[in-house]
Amino acid sequence: MTGFDLAFDWSQRFGLALAPLFEGHDAAALPGKHHVLLDGGFGTFALSTSEEDLWRHNDPAGWAWSSDIPHHVTVTDDKVAVLRWDAPRETRVYERGGVERSLDRFYAYLNEDRLRSNRGVVDHLLNYFRRVRSLSHNAGLPDARTTDIYLAALARLIAPEDYRIDPTALGLAEDGPELCARLAAHGLDAAGAEVAAAPGSLSFLRLHPALAIRHAGGQLFQEAHFELLRVSPNFDLFGLIDAPETRVANRGGTHFTPPALARSIVEQVLAAIPDLASRQALTLCDPACGSGAFLHEALRALRRAGFKGQLKLVGLDISAAAVAMARFVLRMSLRDWSPGGGVELELTCGDSLGEAGMPACDVIVMNPPFIAFGAQSAVQRQQLRDATDAGAARGDYSMAFVARGLQALNPGGVLGSLFPASLLSLKAAANWRERLASEGDVRMLASIGDFGLFSHAMIQVACAVVRKGPPQAPSTLTAVLTENDAAATGEALRQIRKLNGAAPTAPIIESNWSLFPILSDSLTGRPTWRLPTPVTERLLTDLSELSLPSVQDLFEVSQGIKTGLNDILLLTKEEWRALPTKDKKAFRIATMTDSIQNGRIVKPYYVFFPHTAAGPLFPNEAAVAEAVPSYFKHVLEPARERLASRTAIRSKRTDWWGLDRPRSWAYDDVPRIVSKFFSSEGGFVGDYEAEYVAVMGHVWTPKTALVEADEEALPLADLLAAYVAIFNSSPFAKLLSLYAPHVAGGQFDLSARHVNPMPLPDLRALSIDPRAGRRVTELAMLGKTVDVTDPSWRSRTAQIVAEMYGAPSLATA
Repeated sequence: MTGFDLAFDWSQRFGLALAPLFEGHDAAALPGKHHVLLDGGFGTFALSTSEEDLWRHNDPAGWAWSSDIPHHVTVTDDKVAVLRWDAPRETRVYERGGVERSLDRFYAYLNEDRLRSNRGVVDHLLNYFRRVRSLSHNAGLPDARTTDIYLAALARLIAPEDYRIDPTALGLAEDGPELCARLAAHGLDAAGAEVAAAPGSLSFLRLHPALAIRHAGGQLFQEAHFELLRVSPNFDLFGLIDAPETRVANRGGTHFTPPALARSIVEQVLAAIPDLASRQALTLCDPACGSGAFLHEALRALRRAGFKGQLKLVGLDISAAAVAMARFVLRMSLRDWSPGGGVELELTCGDSLGEAGMPACDVIVMNPPFIAFGAQSAVQRQQLRDATDAGAARGDYSMAFVARGLQALNPGGVLGSLFPASLLSLKAAANWRERLASEGDVRMLASIGDFGLFSHAMIQVACAVVRKGPPQAPSTLTAVLTENDAAATGEALRQIRKLNGAAPTAPIIESNWSLFPILSDSLTGRPTWRLPTPVTERLLTDLSELSLPSVQDLFEVSQGIKTGLNDILLLTKEEWRALPTKDKKAFRIATMTDSIQNGRIVKPYYVFFPHTAAGPLFPNEAAVAEAVPSYFKHVLEPARERLASRTAIRSKRTDWWGLDRPRSWAYDDVPRIVSKFFSSEGGFVGDYEAEYVAVMGHVWTPKTALVEADEEALPLADLLAAYVAIFNSSPFAKLLSLYAPHVAGGQFDLSARHVNPMPLPDLRALSIDPRAGRRVTELAMLGKTVDVTDPSWRSRTAQIVAEMYGAPSLATA
């Protein structure tokens, strides 16, 4: 078996994408064959077939490190050697025959063998970026030119001859070399020498800059772009960049694309194009291209697919720095390969939802900005309305990109896009989903958690692949569900690759990922596109046949009060204790996000509550000053302008000191349940004396069906305690995952619109039954002693809750 045959065979066996490790002269000069087998998660590795024991030298470790790949594998006639770049002296050498007899175990080992060093090539080259930025500052160059200088410096390392002859052919700014020359006196040449090797104890690893751009460029340039966005361009006394200063807690609407995910989406999109290898021409566009991750992976995928026609690559982005990086990455990629028909590269700085627009094209792949309606500018809201014909729909900004993309496609063209997973069920996106199903043929639909690699995203991610035009005949799409784990997503994406573009013929259900077929026409008219697995579908069917009441039949789920200014109207326990006794009486004990843990209130707050069911507690400002003199003088009065400028106060009320929205439930003394706003197990607590005011959270008030007096039923407080046990149980968390959107940290949005339809046993009715009543009583005891960290509590509660639902499978779900 030749080196290529071996690499191809392994790539098919493991569900990996195959690419050359080296290109051009480098590939010809090295003995043997060298490839990269690309994964959707942790399992990427470099593979060399050679007659030499390559692992006895440092070169393969440097190749792997430069490519941002953990392992290098050498296969000789009788041996297989595995080294990690962070520990090449611990290389493991196996008999080739033994490895080939247990290939799956061998690959499982590669997946599980994690790096122990955080000194990867991406961080190394980011440090070089920071160094170039500091040197640019010392040379008096604008910070906005940092990208141009950095790219020119990298190009000089990779292709010094071409750099001197025609820098624009490398995707550089025309004056890039000139700017580099200006930096020479400030130490740029020395910085280039410093970057030639890994830092510290790994200095034996030599940097191969061409490998870094070819195989790690997607991650590198996305991180470099983020560095420009998040790090203040302030420089200290020595001309060095200050410590990173994060402007926002996350990346706002921009969630940069893990290259492995971009690769998989591109592959699925291209697989939906018939006769790709024989096409005469192809126009491929990314209307939110960033630093070119999708376009770069598209080039590699087209090469693997054998495309030989004329190719036009179009990229648009509002960031000039991102476009410059994308141009450099793609120019470098085109040095490695271009189809026989040639390539036209069109990268533009512009808004693809604005005047720039999206060109007519055959393929669109993208990761558009995720911006919820409340965070959108007026222009963005108008663009969303124009693109979706949704009037006042409160959708996500990404919906506009997908809608415009579908319009821009030529007949039979294919779109692949990421978007927030909430759009699979969001009511405001219902018309948008229906449009995708009616105007396109959905070929893949995936809910992939946060992929484990969206390290700066606080949102669950989904993706869709849609061919323009309705299905010509009933067809089957591929549905994908994964947990919030990069390894799980990698396994799912490898399995998809093994299918070679076809939908699975039968469900594949694993513990943390699922792959199953769905009829495309079943999406039309469907209220949501949430993706329950076949096992879950059966569970929901079984529950529906039991005719259980729903949450909204038994509880009124309401949002917490809104102060409009927490830093003034909400106090910690310590701040409240410091008030005079007279002032304390105007406050009520409250809960916030961090108040409830493990089914108990561990951190109470105190909220100023100047309200009654009839209206404001105080008729005028003088009465407030009389009732809470110290708090008024030191807190309320200094914040008068801010308090009075709140929208609800300014437009409707004169009590500028009052709460923005006190909520009607706050005046009731009925026992209830309080929950966090986003939660799962451990996020519910019984408020049997109705003493707590939820600020950031929800209040679950029992309805008449539970409150009505009945001598045979358990008292209301005991019933609520039993429900507390149910809500904090693992079976209920399983049901939440089917109804409520997932958010960061394994939590769910507990808003009424999500939880109201959930089935819920009527414990009041069950408590009257002699046998079931004993179980309800036991649940009440468990609800009064919640401890989700105790395996015994979890196990017993799960068992009883499953019995209450009449679904034993829930106990082990």
